[in-house]
Amino acid sequence: MRWSVMLFGLGFGLFFAQITPSGSQQGFNDVDVRKWAENFGANLYRLSTYFSGADLLRTEYKENNNWQIVKMNGTEMVQKFAKDMFDNLASKRSAVESLTHQAEEANKAHDYDANIELQYPNAMLINKKDDKGNPVHPRLAPDFMLKENEHFNDIPVNMEQSDVQVPVNVYNEAPDVLNAVKWSKNLDPVFIDNGKKDPTLTWQYFGSSTGFFRQYPGIEWEPGANDIDEYDCRNRGWYIQAATSPKDIVIVVDRSGSMKGLRLEIAKQTVDTIIDTMSDNDFFNVIAFNKDVTYIEKCFVNTLVQATSDNKELLKNGVRQLQADGMANFETSLDAAFQMLRDFNNTGQGSWCNQAIMVITDGAPRNYEQIFRRYNHPDRRVRVFSYLIGREVGESAPVKWMACANKGYYTQIATLADVQENVMKYIHVLSRPMVIRRAHGTIWTNVYMDSSVSEGLALMTTVARPVFDMKNQTSLEGNLLGVVGIDVPVSELMKLAPPLKMGVNGYAFVITNNGYILTHPDLRPTVVMEPGGDPITKPNYNSVDLGEVEISDTEEKLRTSMVKRETGSLTMKVQEHLDNMKRVMVHYNSYYFTKIDETPFSLGIAIPSPYGQFFVQGTVKDRSKGLDPLRKGATGPVLAKWKYCQLTTAEANNMTQLDAIVRYLENDNKGSAKSPVIAKQCNRELVDHVMFDAAITEVLDSYWIAVKGNSTKHGIQQVFVGTKGGVTRFYSYLEHPDEMTERDFINKTKNTIQATYYKRAAELGPGYFVYSVPFDQGLSNDTNFVVTASTAIFLQKGGPRAVAAVAGLQMNHESFSNLFFAATAKCADSTRPEDCISCDEDDDVDCYLLDDGGYIVVSEQSEDIGRFYGEIDGTMMSEMEELGLYDKIDLIDYQGMCRTTSADSTAAASRLLNPIMNLIGYVLWWSKELVVLLAQFSLYNLLSGQFEYTSAGSGPEYAPCDKGVTLYKANFSINKEMGFDGYMDCNDCQKSFSIKLVPKSNLILLAVGSSCPCNLVSNFDLVPQEVSYGSNDTLLCERRLSQKERRRPDKCYNYHAKEDPKKCGRASSLVVSPLLLLLTLLFTVKEAFLPRT
Repeated sequence: MRWSVMLFGLGFGLFFAQITPSGSQQGFNDVDVRKWAENFGANLYRLSTYFSGADLLRTEYKENNNWQIVKMNGTEMVQKFAKDMFDNLASKRSAVESLTHQAEEANKAHDYDANIELQYPNAMLINKKDDKGNPVHPRLAPDFMLKENEHFNDIPVNMEQSDVQVPVNVYNEAPDVLNAVKWSKNLDPVFIDNGKKDPTLTWQYFGSSTGFFRQYPGIEWEPGANDIDEYDCRNRGWYIQAATSPKDIVIVVDRSGSMKGLRLEIAKQTVDTIIDTMSDNDFFNVIAFNKDVTYIEKCFVNTLVQATSDNKELLKNGVRQLQADGMANFETSLDAAFQMLRDFNNTGQGSWCNQAIMVITDGAPRNYEQIFRRYNHPDRRVRVFSYLIGREVGESAPVKWMACANKGYYTQIATLADVQENVMKYIHVLSRPMVIRRAHGTIWTNVYMDSSVSEGLALMTTVARPVFDMKNQTSLEGNLLGVVGIDVPVSELMKLAPPLKMGVNGYAFVITNNGYILTHPDLRPTVVMEPGGDPITKPNYNSVDLGEVEISDTEEKLRTSMVKRETGSLTMKVQEHLDNMKRVMVHYNSYYFTKIDETPFSLGIAIPSPYGQFFVQGTVKDRSKGLDPLRKGATGPVLAKWKYCQLTTAEANNMTQLDAIVRYLENDNKGSAKSPVIAKQCNRELVDHVMFDAAITEVLDSYWIAVKGNSTKHGIQQVFVGTKGGVTRFYSYLEHPDEMTERDFINKTKNTIQATYYKRAAELGPGYFVYSVPFDQGLSNDTNFVVTASTAIFLQKGGPRAVAAVAGLQMNHESFSNLFFAATAKCADSTRPEDCISCDEDDDVDCYLLDDGGYIVVSEQSEDIGRFYGEIDGTMMSEMEELGLYDKIDLIDYQGMCRTTSADSTAAASRLLNPIMNLIGYVLWWSKELVVLLAQFSLYNLLSGQFEYTSAGSGPEYAPCDKGVTLYKANFSINKEMGFDGYMDCNDCQKSFSIKLVPKSNLILLAVGSSCPCNLVSNFDLVPQEVSYGSNDTLLCERRLSQKERRRPDKCYNYHAKEDPKKCGRASSLVVSPLLLLLTLLFTVKEAFLPRT
């Protein structure tokens, strides 16, 4: 780059001098800067070691010989975790099987009553009173006792019975609904019994094919946007996956001239609804036709694509752009659909199960029997579902024939309000072979977020099973009654893979058969896009691929092995980001993986090399003395939020994990009858680990108190130690602890080995302290902040070493800075007094203390603190990279979110308004349908939640995107004694610099001349930027069509010889509840006639 040959270091010990030309800046005295770094490093290390008690703790470990270094057996560990997870999930599977059996028996015993009247607790109406204090509904609004329950995140629930939610598009007193509500009440005893057998169970429920949702425990249901309850269980992933086998679908949309106006809008919404019913095990495509066939997405010509969230949204957006014109050529479109299914099936991809063509049209002149005979007879393996669009249409018979002659279903969709109910009918047709076979399959869903529970339980998977009509007289009709399901918090599952077993920088993760993350430390389902804003949920959070978080798996060896459910191991060099992609660690990980039986999941663990391959195993010889160190004193201890003991809900309400361990040990020591739950369900190995850690670190209690008197003048606020077993001790040196700068530091970092301070100290190695300041602290108005320091306690007995604990402290930044400037104010080289400089007083030099990520820890300019140095001086940062002092590491965040354009954000809303404008041109044609039209438009808008206009004042819109970020990591393998000195040629002058490593730390001292402006490289920051894949259509299509390894579900039910193909549907009409119709009409008047503000 632009630097002259003045170098110190790199092991040569040579000095290459260059005569300083006129107008150039004088170089630094190497001896001075090196001594500054050495003196500051020595003083800082002594202070940090003294107050943290790190050396005392090392000595305590050495003198206590009750430990050994043990090599970790990753294969054995991952198989043990997988077995424990299988056992845990088996109880959930057993519970859902009990619900299935009870539901089918209850329905078998029930006689249908067409004139039924029934009282039941409607979750939207319970406890609601009118102005006179009477129930708002005589039969559906009873008094329903609710009580807050900690197990359900303190939500008021009724543990004695379930209640029923009915969406707005279903009439809550329809005979079909009331009959199913009546017999499904018999599920309550099983709900309760399941909870008693497995106290970890959360929500249990039954989704009825009639549309209602029975949930236990009963809760008061909150309406959605605009106070409308649009939750329909039948279009949820758990329902659809349990009700059908995987499917390959081609959607064929008529966009000829006769489809203009409302019909095209209904058709678009029909396509949207069909797409929403697809899961990651399905494949699909959408084509539109008039006289020609148009592929909605130009990359997806004559092929099907996996129904990922990205692909579904891409094709939905394409459908929204459709316009109607021309004549309809059914022959060409049907031929293209059949060929697509056939050719795609021949590639070996897809579901290899159900195949279907969805025809959406307002009529066909004939049935095109010759095409169906050519491709689909005699076996009729491709089902055809036809949706006749519009209220008054002709040529319906051919459209119905297409479905009935091909084992499908025909229905007419007259209004937008009809769409949801009529689309869902195809699910029940596809389920017939499974129902007739009585093939109860258990499914597990992708991860999803449950907003009703706490952060720790927010990520869920559902185990679900279909419920069949088992009555003899209807056994061959293949009637699906609904689906039962149970939510399983992912966090509960991962407690069976305790972090302390994997150690610092180790972790466990689970993926699905499609390679998607069920849980992983780097799965980030929410993001805060604006400073101080609320988190928003990423729309594709539940389809994050393993290759998008384990980005070093470029050849997908790890991913492929896990998708194939193999058991094995491999080692890779990885780049792991920290602190919200502001820092990066580079090391080798050893991966161990295996399957979780009877689920679609595979489990993996990652262990860093080499330090993570070994661990300290301590023993407590006298367990009777293990209690005292656990009892809280001035320094704690506190425990990590890990599962040492399995507690019932009642026990968890009255004790912490530490309390449970103490009770367990008290009973053990007394030799008395133990608490049956605590004694049985505490993990003895983990408890012993906690006892050993607490006993070893107890020595710091008296030590920290003894050195307190010297802490004030050095600005020490707090000292702490965290152990591998999850024990944290801490002590505040402030008279009033509430004056601490980071009062919640201990609470945030109690999961010791998962805390950043612990991870970075272990990564740097033994004998070093890691120092850091809050990011961008200097840009805030708060000058009262701390420097956090931590050092790893490595143990060794002649062979490999392992991390036992990390000790640290927090000190005022002002005191830290004073220590630095005091060390850099002295002239160390008495032979050259004319060259003496001072960081604090010399105007010709700027001094910085940088950390290993290039962030400024100390600067003469307070506003620089916590900022990346490249923002201050891009030229010097680039110089340090070229010198090899910092390695530049490029990462891609595949879970990014980017702001979209205003045009994009209004697309959905404007689409809904276009048909209203089109009515002006067709007012005479539509005059007799005007009232119905207004109602159905309002109804559709209500149900979709998209009826509000998007104005210029609306908030920004965001969409998933890939973001690239460049991070920096110091290369401490360079000569630590010498460092770098030199000049940079900067136009008319030369800028001198001197760089030295601060001993026994992650810090770098940089002295740079300030009188020579140098802007050869623009300043730059580390803010992630959207990755643009350009306008190269070939590259873009290759990316969109790339198909990763996946494993199909084990079973497929797509055919049964006794299925009756004559049950193939009929025309339908809009049937809604009186409440919904009233809401629709009121909203129509408001939207259509009142001015907007």
